[in-house]
Amino acid sequence: MRSCFTSNSNFGPKPALIGHFRQGLATACVLLAAASPARADVPSGSLAEAKDYFEKLSTTLQYSTPEKIGDTTLTDLATYLGHKTLTAEKLEFDPPEKLMANGAAGDVLVSRFFAPKITNVKFKEDDPAFRLGWRKLVRLKAQAASAAQANHIAAAVILFNTFTAPKEEPFGPANSSVNTQVMLLTDPAFIRPLAGQPGDGKMDSVYWLDYLTATATSPGKLGYALNASFDANDLPGTGTKDYFVPHGCVACHGNNMQRSLLNFLDMDHWFDRLNNDFPKLKASNLALLYDAGTNDPAAPKFRAAFDLIRTFNEEADKHAHRAQPKHDESLAAAKWLEIHKDNYAPVPPIQRTIGAAPQWPADNAKEVAVLETTNQYCYRCHGTVKFSVFNKQSAWERRANIVQRLAPNAEVGLKMPPDRDLPADKREQLLKFFNP
Repeated sequence: MRSCFTSNSNFGPKPALIGHFRQGLATACVLLAAASPARADVPSGSLAEAKDYFEKLSTTLQYSTPEKIGDTTLTDLATYLGHKTLTAEKLEFDPPEKLMANGAAGDVLVSRFFAPKITNVKFKEDDPAFRLGWRKLVRLKAQAASAAQANHIAAAVILFNTFTAPKEEPFGPANSSVNTQVMLLTDPAFIRPLAGQPGDGKMDSVYWLDYLTATATSPGKLGYALNASFDANDLPGTGTKDYFVPHGCVACHGNNMQRSLLNFLDMDHWFDRLNNDFPKLKASNLALLYDAGTNDPAAPKFRAAFDLIRTFNEEADKHAHRAQPKHDESLAAAKWLEIHKDNYAPVPPIQRTIGAAPQWPADNAKEVAVLETTNQYCYRCHGTVKFSVFNKQSAWERRANIVQRLAPNAEVGLKMPPDRDLPADKREQLLKFFNP
């Protein structure tokens, strides 16, 4: 079962636990959570569910047909959105400036960047199996009179996922996306409104697609799952498994099938990870915002690449606040925009706290260190899955559950983190904080 503080529709910030009644309620819920901890919540889904989902999506959005949607490619998706000159090959391999020249200004947005979220941290940088994860994001606005616009889809966000050896140049012609994720974003006027919101929309906020690697013999047809390393430490071999559409997608985007969120790009976190998990990448000076060519926030090319991130994050913030305004992800997107309004430099974790008071205190070195540890080992999922570690109250209310999951002998499926070993000193640090 889920803890008292968990809801399928809203995992937003909670008020400070003030007064005897709230303290008693919190204690009761914590004890209940301790007695019945939930299983890990990046569900695998199934092939049958994915096929059924795509057939229904095809009917709802008039994208291909239920019988033929499995044969579609990214070229078909671009055509559906009204971008008739764009092909799957161009979307994946054309440089950003060439892609963004298509359509009216702002209709196409492209950014390429280092992606620790998809990097398999079961392996360290000196392991022969280690690969760095990179992403190319392409946002396409639906064009006037397109089939997408006629069916109330405002835009698509396409994520190409590639992996390279540490000294290999990212985004080369041989580095094809191993799996390409797509979010179709509904026109806000047609999204099912929350209580108190205006409108009478009937559509989900997001619809999901997934495309396989394009090869010389295959055009990269529709796939059914993302093969990822979220549970790598619990799995043999390479530590990856399939997370099927839609359930594997929804879990990381608001945990609500009807009101999923567009996640913002947390550039600060990418730079954080250079200081713990990826020191060799840091020493290489390879640009994390790849098209910037530098990690110097004062450089004009860095600022141009950063401005694209900011534009996308403004769109993500609006989408999240429409879908689930009280979700931790909505709070975090707004906080990112606030701290980066005029600032191009990475900001340390303690300056990115969110949620109700008391927040993580900047003047408490032990708590600053706890936040930095959870940012490294937990944020991959618990930036968006159920709660964010940057919301101290969201984490604190789950402390009994957290303590059980951090136990060295916790069973597979409950043990955290599931993607790697947690060093003994870090485990002790977290257990002392959450179980004082």
